[in-house]
Amino acid sequence: MMNVKDIRIIIGIIGNVLSTLISLSHMPEYIQIYKKKSVEGVKPDRHILMLIQCSLWVLYGLPVVHKDSILVTTSNSIGFVNEVIYVVVFWICCEDESRKINVNLCLLAVFYFVTSFYVITIWAIESLFAKYTLIGIVCNIFNICIYVSFAKKKMLESKTFKYMPFWLSLVSFINAGLWTAYSLIYKIDIYVLICSGLETLFCAFQLIVHACSYKPHQVGVIV
Repeated sequence: MMNVKDIRIIIGIIGNVLSTLISLSHMPEYIQIYKKKSVEGVKPDRHILMLIQCSLWVLYGLPVVHKDSILVTTSNSIGFVNEVIYVVVFWICCEDESRKINVNLCLLAVFYFVTSFYVITIWAIESLFAKYTLIGIVCNIFNICIYVSFAKKKMLESKTFKYMPFWLSLVSFINAGLWTAYSLIYKIDIYVLICSGLETLFCAFQLIVHACSYKPHQVGVIV
């Protein structure tokens, strides 16, 4: 008979699957970029920032920081690999050398920041609670900054509150809901709860926007 911990693990595994699908949502675009050998107007900013975000959450879920959260690490490890693929494809297909140099500098900065943060939290901080608290706070601050900056940018570009396509909003809402449940079952994980709870609200808002702006096809009436 399943206990509460087993249910939490099952929810986390489903969350891993959905998180992977969401992470792969950019893959068709980058397949086209690779085929055309041109990045056109695509910018790598989001993917570079996502590398940092995934790296931080990978660290958060490690047993040396937080026990019983390894599924957070696996989910973000897969996301990290996908983001690396996107950045590599962008770099290979980018014709502008100055943009390549900028990407190189950004990746170098990311490497130094993430490496320094890992070293400080794992070896310089002895208290497990202090590690868990510091990484959890940094992860959530970074997540909020990414959501706000990219949502604002997308809304300004499109002149609408729609930030994500409907299907992506729906899957993201379900995924965020699962991780919220994951953070509440067996033991409360406050930092995953804050992150997934905010994402659930954000995705719910997106679904409401889609519902309010939905216009059914009008059927012509033959007289």
